Amino acid sequence: MASREELLRSIRPEMRLDKDFFLRIYGYEVSYPNFSVQAIQALEHVGCSGAKEYYHETVSEYERMHDKELRPVAVWYCRELEKKWGHRERGEHQRDQRKNDSSARRKEKLIGLIGKLESR
Repeated sequence: MASREELLRSIRPEMRLDKDFFLRIYGYEVSYPNFSVQAIQALEHVGCSGAKEYYHETVSEYERMHDKELRPVAVWYCRELEKKWGHRERGEHQRDQRKNDSSARRKEKLIGLIGKLESR
């Protein structure tokens, strides 16, 4: 794979511009912001007046497909989180309920002891 500099140096008037080329530009753009601006300027300098439009079309298509592929994963992950937090919330509720039950039993015992002491 060509480095960023090699990719920019490889831009020539007679070169074939395809989807893969624009995806390589996008790949560098992800790690190096504004790289696409440099590459598009270089392409326009050698006569490719539609470089910006081709780039944006390619990136839009890629991102649409990427989002479409990730959507089921996101849905699955949300369900897993809901299960995890649901179990945790139920566990906390049960623990709180046990604490309340235990407190109620202690209170009843104290009331019983107080009643016995008062009756003496």
